[in-house]
Amino acid sequence: MRKLYIAVAFLVFIGTPLWSQVETSKLKIRAILVDKDLNQKPVPRLSVKLVRTDMDGTEPATAKTGFDGIAELQLSPGKYRLLTPEPTEFQAKKYSWEIEIAVSGPEVVVELSNDNATVDEVTPPKLKRAVDDLTQSFRRYQNSVMTVWSEFGHGTGFIVDPSGLILTNQHVVGPSDYLAVQFDAKRKVAAKLLAFDAEKDIAVLWANLSPFPEAVVAPLARVNTADPEVVEGEHVFTIGSPLSLQKILTTGIVSKVEERALFSDININHGNSGGPLFNSLGVVVGLTTFKEQATSVSGIVRIGEAQLLLDRAKTKMRDTQPPEPTLLPVEPTGSYPIDALKASLQEEKFDERPYVFGQGNYDVAIITPVLKYHLAEGGAVRAQKEKEKRTKKRAEAIQGTFRPLDELRNWAEYVNEYRPVILIEANPRLRETFISALGRGMAASGGVYGGPAKMRFKTDFYRMRLVCGDKEVQPILPGKVADVRDVHNPFVNVTDATYEGIYSYPYDAISPNCGAVTLELYSERAPNMPVSKTLDPRTVSRIAIDFEPFRKGQIQLAPGSNAAKP
Repeated sequence: MRKLYIAVAFLVFIGTPLWSQVETSKLKIRAILVDKDLNQKPVPRLSVKLVRTDMDGTEPATAKTGFDGIAELQLSPGKYRLLTPEPTEFQAKKYSWEIEIAVSGPEVVVELSNDNATVDEVTPPKLKRAVDDLTQSFRRYQNSVMTVWSEFGHGTGFIVDPSGLILTNQHVVGPSDYLAVQFDAKRKVAAKLLAFDAEKDIAVLWANLSPFPEAVVAPLARVNTADPEVVEGEHVFTIGSPLSLQKILTTGIVSKVEERALFSDININHGNSGGPLFNSLGVVVGLTTFKEQATSVSGIVRIGEAQLLLDRAKTKMRDTQPPEPTLLPVEPTGSYPIDALKASLQEEKFDERPYVFGQGNYDVAIITPVLKYHLAEGGAVRAQKEKEKRTKKRAEAIQGTFRPLDELRNWAEYVNEYRPVILIEANPRLRETFISALGRGMAASGGVYGGPAKMRFKTDFYRMRLVCGDKEVQPILPGKVADVRDVHNPFVNVTDATYEGIYSYPYDAISPNCGAVTLELYSERAPNMPVSKTLDPRTVSRIAIDFEPFRKGQIQLAPGSNAAKP
């Protein structure tokens, strides 16, 4: 019995230290990446996870590298999977690791590098667009604004009633027989003038809005309330049709509030007249009307000035036939090729005669983009050729230093400088009166100076018609420009005024396919008795040739056009 007790005690004595000491290994992890210049860069603060793969039920071990890219920990010998829960970003790439390792012996070193990493491209964060109240207001009310066309040019108008009432400036409308509103690049309809006040410079138009189902009504500010419509220093914006553009946003600050007008630094260009001025709440407080060029201060008629005129227009609507919803011709989409214009100047001799001719008491010009470009740049090209004559025979001379056509760049299409349309210009002739010519002739026959020639316009322009075969071609815009002459010198004595006609037509309105093309000009004195001329075949052919580059690029008729297809 005593021997058995001694044996058990011995086993307990020698067994206790063996069971309490567990064998472990030191694992050293070194994470280093090589950059584009082959420099080694430690990977700091990299989290590492080790999962035992040869034994179930063990808890994973974790570690994190220091600023030197090194992590150390003690592990029981065995097989492990080393992985990084979160990738590290380095030079626009993501690096992560998942490798199998065996731990044994006193120390094991594991290298984490470019070679054993899984590499993914870093997806740049998607930037969130900053959309403020101004952006929201523009999106909400841009479809309340449209371009207003008259014989004297264009401006801006905005819808103030679901029935189709549109406010604009009176000077945009003028005494025009032609009125139209254009909603976008393809939709334009006729408009009627219901009421106007020239002193306040406000006009109310009526248009059929059925072709524009997305049109919205601009909210008008309430006047004579406790809260002012706008205050000095408030941010404002307008939407308009400056130059040849449509629905352009312009912002500014109100600098002065008067009883009937507002003044602002907002930029009002030609075409902005008649547009709505919105306050910071997105409510219309006025009509953008004029710009003082000397100070760049813009004047805005306050919206309250239009209320009585709107009431008068609504009353007149009851006894007026509604406007037609028929779409009118618009300028074709696209632009005339700039390269084709430059190439046209390489013609050795450009003949302008097919484009110009006399018709009764009018001088007529049919203007295409090619003719317009030749008139603008032909002189520079001729001068360039003369310059080249001085140097082309000298081998040592520097060539190609003078390139005048470089000024015509692709942005010309955005300002619509060379529009793909036909312009027909009819100018009443200025001639010496019969009595003046007779008196000066008699004086000259007696050797006496008869004084200055007394000049007068022989006629006035009222309107024109272009007929392709037996069909009238609807103009895109029937334009008029005032021609006022007041010249007094020893040679000429003239005080007179008239209108010149400048009508724009679709590019295919004059075509050999028409058969005969007839131009009719009407005067104010005889509005029903035209002076007619059938265009010379050379003129028709030349115009068709001018538009061939545009036709090849885009064969398209403007909506509502009655012109014959080429």
